[in-house]
Amino acid sequence: MSNTVKVHDRNFQVLIEKNDLFRQIKKLGKEISTYYGKKGEVPMVISVLHGAVIYASDLVRAIDIPIEMDFVRLKSYSGMSSTGKVLMTQHWEKEVSGREVLIVEDIIDSGASISFLKQELLKAGASNVKISTLLFKPDAFEFDYKIDWVGFSISNKFVLGFGLDYDGLGRNLPEIYQLCSE
Repeated sequence: MSNTVKVHDRNFQVLIEKNDLFRQIKKLGKEISTYYGKKGEVPMVISVLHGAVIYASDLVRAIDIPIEMDFVRLKSYSGMSSTGKVLMTQHWEKEVSGREVLIVEDIIDSGASISFLKQELLKAGASNVKISTLLFKPDAFEFDYKIDWVGFSISNKFVLGFGLDYDGLGRNLPEIYQLCSE
């Protein structure tokens, strides 16, 4: 696999290799299993479509306790920029009232999307909402809530691969790539 790829009109270079991704996901799965295993409840894992599907798929296979899974779709990006507005275009289907919920996201930068989703789940009666993200951009984060399980903290550069896209392309890349300096 090449260390750089071209997607649309931009060049990207490898930031996180696939072996490092899988090693960290396995570690997070073990931590999440231990946390919910001690509680003795079956958590509802809610994956954010579309980007988090690849991370969520690997993460739930690394969790060794019973879980239920559902999906939501949030939209807040156009191209490489946030629109500043969060829309839920697909709602979860299973009952969350009185449940432990784990949101699984591919990347958290400003935090607006996850803050929105967390509040919606709490309004729907979730007893507790935890968050796991593969990638976290602490320099872009604008909120004061805890991200419970973080795979990797990264700089504020645009990234793609392993579920993340640039205008629809790049989700299938097996590693995380960051935008090359121009």
